[in-house]
Amino acid sequence: MKKYTLILLAIISTSTLARITDADVVRDAAWAASQHTSVPQSEIDDQWRDFNKPPNEVGQNATVTQYSVRNGEKRLKPTGSHICVMSNAGGYYHRGLKGVDVNVFQRSGYWYLKASSSSSDNWGAATCWNK
Repeated sequence: MKKYTLILLAIISTSTLARITDADVVRDAAWAASQHTSVPQSEIDDQWRDFNKPPNEVGQNATVTQYSVRNGEKRLKPTGSHICVMSNAGGYYHRGLKGVDVNVFQRSGYWYLKASSSSSDNWGAATCWNK
């Protein structure tokens, strides 16, 4: 009986010491926010809007061209004078659950955009600009 009384007292005493008020939560949340600053929403919006634009180093005289392909391959620009990157990829599975395969690669001095995979429907886009 003495053992059960000690256990009961331990449970009751810890539950009264563990009370957290709303003021405690607000104080701790404010401290955590001051320690871990976040990116403002305006900067996140700018990143989404500027995602498909060429880097700032390209300059004002850049010619930007966008390409797209669905289930195939397309030759883009020469590798010596242009930079090409994949800017969008998507697709969905048919039976067989093969993967989505979209990429930009170099071959024979040109950039290529390829979107293909057996038993799937794939599409992709690329953005190219002059060096």
